[in-house]
Amino acid sequence: MNWLAHLWLADKSQTSAAGQLLGDEIKGRIDPATSPLGQTVANGIVIHRRIDRLADDHPLHRDLRGLFAGRCRRYAGIVVDIGLDHALARTWRAFNAEPLEAFATRLSVQVGQEWPTAALGREAPAHARFARLLTGYTQASGMTRALAHVEQRLRRPVDLVPLADTVIAQRAQFERAVGPILDDLLRAIENRPPAPRVAERQ
Repeated sequence: MNWLAHLWLADKSQTSAAGQLLGDEIKGRIDPATSPLGQTVANGIVIHRRIDRLADDHPLHRDLRGLFAGRCRRYAGIVVDIGLDHALARTWRAFNAEPLEAFATRLSVQVGQEWPTAALGREAPAHARFARLLTGYTQASGMTRALAHVEQRLRRPVDLVPLADTVIAQRAQFERAVGPILDDLLRAIENRPPAPRVAERQ
């Protein structure tokens, strides 16, 4: 999952928004009890990592990765995560009564309030700019910007932006998948049993 989904899960589980944002950046073993980042943020990072593992193992996430073949398959998980943020933003009203713009602003402020500036040696992302980034996922252009940002972070040059075309072409499948995936992830981090599948309800 990418930033919007991670922040949605942080909000629903009442865990650290800053920790969810830093989960991909902070490397190595982390002990929330002793971390210089502070227990709340460090615990959010631990939850972020658990979410990523659970998402990768989710059958619907696996099905979406199967849409990408050949040499693109190596980066399919990244594209799927960003595509799910796009799907979440487009279907936001199904998941939150609070408008996306208000959510993005509130969570951006929360990130700044929790941000471990002294430990990291830098300030949190600017509230307004980060909120615009989150709301930008409603548009395909927001998804391509996110993919371009990932390209810059990769060690070897990879052209990820054209893979957004596959997400757009399969948008309905992404939008059908995002709800069950988020529900299962939220249940897992709240230590609730998974929801029964449709076949089990019959």
